[in-house]
Amino acid sequence: MMKKLALGIAAITLVSTPAFAGDLNNIGSLGQESFLKLSKDLGAITSYKGVTPATPLGLVGFDIGVELTATNLESSTIFRQAGGSSSSSVVVPKLHIHKGLPFGFDIGAFISKVSDANISLIGAEARWALIDDGIATPAVGLRIAGTKETGVGQIDLSTLSADIVLSKKLTFVTPFIGAGRVQVKSKPNVGGLREEKFNQSRIFAGLNANFAVVNVAVEAEKQGDAASLSAKAGWRF
Repeated sequence: MMKKLALGIAAITLVSTPAFAGDLNNIGSLGQESFLKLSKDLGAITSYKGVTPATPLGLVGFDIGVELTATNLESSTIFRQAGGSSSSSVVVPKLHIHKGLPFGFDIGAFISKVSDANISLIGAEARWALIDDGIATPAVGLRIAGTKETGVGQIDLSTLSADIVLSKKLTFVTPFIGAGRVQVKSKPNVGGLREEKFNQSRIFAGLNANFAVVNVAVEAEKQGDAASLSAKAGWRF
């Protein structure tokens, strides 16, 4: 029953399109400064969020979940002018999976459809645990990740990120914190606008709770001036 319910939620989340959806079909109306502000918001919306602790999954481990990330827009007026929705925040639904590998390595990926901007989004990561969770030591992991948007003809946007993550398992809960750097590449395909390429620092913190039949994780992030909150439910074993 739990499996059928979760699969149903995933399907509804990924295909639903609210009435206030946008499609970013008016980017050519922006000036260069406004395009940069739009790119910063889109970078925060689309950048990779792990929503998982540094503790490696191990050779047979999986972490599978349905995830929602809400990002507050710093330039909502510009987002609306560019053809996005009139909302002050953008919600990104994702179907997310992580797989454990030997020697402390994990890989992960997600797919998403962002109806506030008609963006199709994919992302992937590779993570290595420098230190595994011990009795007196936290797990320390290094993560590299990237995302790519498709579906919007007027812009090509991608991100690359590098993070360090620390976590400590405490019975069934595992708090984690991290920091890193995100590179955003935003190429307009309209008007006389120039490509924008910039780096942003970020910090994040979260909590993973494994209740045997379901795994729940939350994460709060600040990238540049934009704040995001993510929640994920699924299975981790």
